[in-house]
Amino acid sequence: MNKLPMSTTAISVLAAVILWYLATVLEDDGRWLEPAPKTEATTSFGRQIDESPLYGGAAALRCQEAERQMQTLVDESRMCESDSDCTIFDYGYPIQCLTSVANSSITALRVKYRDYESKCEFRVYYDCPAEPLERHPVCRNNRCEVELRTLDYLRDETLQHLGIEDVK
Repeated sequence: MNKLPMSTTAISVLAAVILWYLATVLEDDGRWLEPAPKTEATTSFGRQIDESPLYGGAAALRCQEAERQMQTLVDESRMCESDSDCTIFDYGYPIQCLTSVANSSITALRVKYRDYESKCEFRVYYDCPAEPLERHPVCRNNRCEVELRTLDYLRDETLQHLGIEDVK
């Protein structure tokens, strides 16, 4: 049987000792298996938040604050005096669909919405559905609202143009 040269055996033993030492240091009594300690931070409201990467902590709070500011701006932008002061602002989440705001506020709302999107990258966005109804901005009680109107008159006009009687 062939014997290994002494230098090969010494290198193997030395490598085994080094690997054992590294494993012992890295293991550190099993603490390396535990999650990283959570750092504590406080919000502007004095509430402590979790900064762990899985929770999102500060990023989630920034997003919630941006969402709150967006909703506040939309609510403040609904003042009007006549129907011509209003326009449709259907941006989907977090703004409700079928929202009408003052024309003069559109630029500020678009800027705020871009800010919201940049702070809430992980949010799921959706668009407002296109319905078989026409949406018209109207001013009711000095507040912009959306009035839904049926499209049946278009269907009736089309059938009349084609010379087809309406069968209901």
